Amino acid sequence: MNMSFREKSIWISLIATLLIFGDYFLNVISLGVLPADAAKTAALGLSLRALFLIVIVEIIFQGMLAVSNRKAAELGADERDKLFEYKGNNFGYTVLVIGVFITLGRIVFLEINPEFIEQTNGLTIPLLTAHILLFSFILSEVVRFSAQLYYYRRCD
Repeated sequence: MNMSFREKSIWISLIATLLIFGDYFLNVISLGVLPADAAKTAALGLSLRALFLIVIVEIIFQGMLAVSNRKAAELGADERDKLFEYKGNNFGYTVLVIGVFITLGRIVFLEINPEFIEQTNGLTIPLLTAHILLFSFILSEVVRFSAQLYYYRRCD
């Protein structure tokens, strides 16, 4: 399986995103058993750790890829790369818009029915609205990367 430089770069981003943010969201879900203040502090720490890790991992692995493929890294994206990026962006954007509308719907629903929060103590994730938005963003990135990889594999 011979992969282009851009395809390898997408694989790095996809795997890093899945591992780092998969761990992040699993840890955030488990914070529901903590007291509210402790859960918010822990969520902030997890957020900073995930942000730091994704930046470091991307810099290291994308840098290693660029050094080992210097010519390909210096070349710009060709028409095929741009087309696959465009198609992937369309899928990712759709997922992001759906997530934003779900979040907005939740905010409006809770404004209209504030007593609903008291009735549903089962979902006690700290900063839930922020995490729904973050999950929507991360899911949109995973969909975007996956769609791009699909088109690379389909055309080979």
